[in-house]
Amino acid sequence: MKTIKVIFAALLTSYGSLAQIAIDTKFAGGNVIVEQILGDTVYFKPDLRDTEGEWFYWYFRAVSNEPKTWFFKAIKPNVLTNMGAVYATDGGLTWQWIPREQHLNDDLFSFTFTEPDQAARFALAPPYIQANFERFIEPYQKDERVEISTLCQSNQGRDVEKLLISDFEREPTSKMVILARAHSCEMMSNYVLEGIMSALLNGSTKMEKLLSQSELMIIPFLDKDGVENGDQGKNRLPRDHNRDYRGESIYATTKTLREIVPDWTEGLPWVGIDLHNPWVKGEGHEWVYIVGNANPKVEKAQKRFAEILVAESRSDIPLRMQDLFLAYGSSWNTGNNYEKGWPFSKWAASFADENMLMSTTLEFPYALVYDEVVTPEKARAFGKDFIYALALFMEEQTP
Repeated sequence: MKTIKVIFAALLTSYGSLAQIAIDTKFAGGNVIVEQILGDTVYFKPDLRDTEGEWFYWYFRAVSNEPKTWFFKAIKPNVLTNMGAVYATDGGLTWQWIPREQHLNDDLFSFTFTEPDQAARFALAPPYIQANFERFIEPYQKDERVEISTLCQSNQGRDVEKLLISDFEREPTSKMVILARAHSCEMMSNYVLEGIMSALLNGSTKMEKLLSQSELMIIPFLDKDGVENGDQGKNRLPRDHNRDYRGESIYATTKTLREIVPDWTEGLPWVGIDLHNPWVKGEGHEWVYIVGNANPKVEKAQKRFAEILVAESRSDIPLRMQDLFLAYGSSWNTGNNYEKGWPFSKWAASFADENMLMSTTLEFPYALVYDEVVTPEKARAFGKDFIYALALFMEEQTP
């Protein structure tokens, strides 16, 4: 949203009328740079602003003054998922993947506007901003199992929510920390988080037992500024939020977490979960996986949790044990990846010799898990599986 571009293009149709399209990002989460509009094609790319290297988040609105099919061409590779893009015609409330016949190639999609002055929004994947969270959490505002407060003020002065969920009439015997949006572009993690929270509060026997024993701290937007501004967040300069857990933290959220979590756990066994999304598409990025930790004790716990998650999976999101655990030292998960700073999972694992049971990053894809199409509904269902598996893991670890 920092950079706003409004661009008009004209095209003489066979009937001699003037067809125009307007592109803008004047809303929370908006992000695009339009290079040019030629004929019936909009040429665009993500606005990388303070990002080191290339990344792929974009989200814009288009208004066509006449019913017409327009084409949208990404001028850089790896900007569209293997499902193309999502669209919404209701102001961003509900999202659908474009039909496969409109995903014309790796970098091109089309959309047919059917009414004069029709507005449509397009994005990498279903966006999730502050307004989404407010709609989700509204029914739980008076739930006695939920305490909503402010973790801190973001660097740009926004309130960063902190939720505590538990049966507060009982003393907990364990704690859990669950974070999302350390990288502001990774919106699918919030849909997983909605599934986690909905399941926690659904009144089932298993979840009531969990809340009678555990207290959960949930931070839905670690990079609140990036989410609302429409930033990439990943590889942000001078460092991104998930490399801010060693030395002096430069972000208020990470600094505050480092200060309060050790005291909040009160010497009790605890786990730390950091929800992420991987690269935009392709081999190794279109399945769910847990990022293995260098600490052998933590790695053992991660592998056990992965086994439980596979065994307890009920959602449409397929899980394969051979892909679910990315061992430390393999693929990108090496020491070189952490030279610019520690992520949350590495920082939390530093307490493994004290009361830390497990720390892990979970990667959940944007568009496809193998051949299964990802939607907000399916991400929420996976979130339910995740918290049920975590409850079983905690039962084993803290009998």
